Amino acid sequence: MVTGAPGAGKSTVVPELLRLNDGGLIVMDMDELLDDEGRVLGIDIACSDGAPNWPAYNHLWLRITELVRRSGSPVLLLSPLIPSELPEGRWLHLDCPDDVRRKRLLQRGWNSADIDEALKDAAEIRKLVPRSVSGNGTPEQSARQIIAWTRE
Repeated sequence: MVTGAPGAGKSTVVPELLRLNDGGLIVMDMDELLDDEGRVLGIDIACSDGAPNWPAYNHLWLRITELVRRSGSPVLLLSPLIPSELPEGRWLHLDCPDDVRRKRLLQRGWNSADIDEALKDAAEIRKLVPRSVSGNGTPEQSARQIIAWTRE
């Protein structure tokens, strides 16, 4: 599991993880099931209004990873979750400085309240998942660090 609050670079690093991967690792991002409006099966997941559905969405991803892993392939799932929400596997934190996160989220059109919430999420994840790599460099640099971690 690679976790990170919004703006850490999780979705941005996926193409580099796929490019640099030697083929033995299945790479998935929790956002990949969502449509352009942040929905899955017509249910809004990507905003705080979708919070009542988050446990079911988390369970769906747990089942997906179980199905893939039974083939014998290791799975790397990128998500904004914390270990208590998906208590499976080893955890790594993709992080970036708060000023970088704020800038990235502003570029996405986020409002101040939602950005403040993302900064709180980042602070919580830093406490819960102390092992981290930087999402502040290039996506390739972050991907190389993540792949090295998967091989430990």
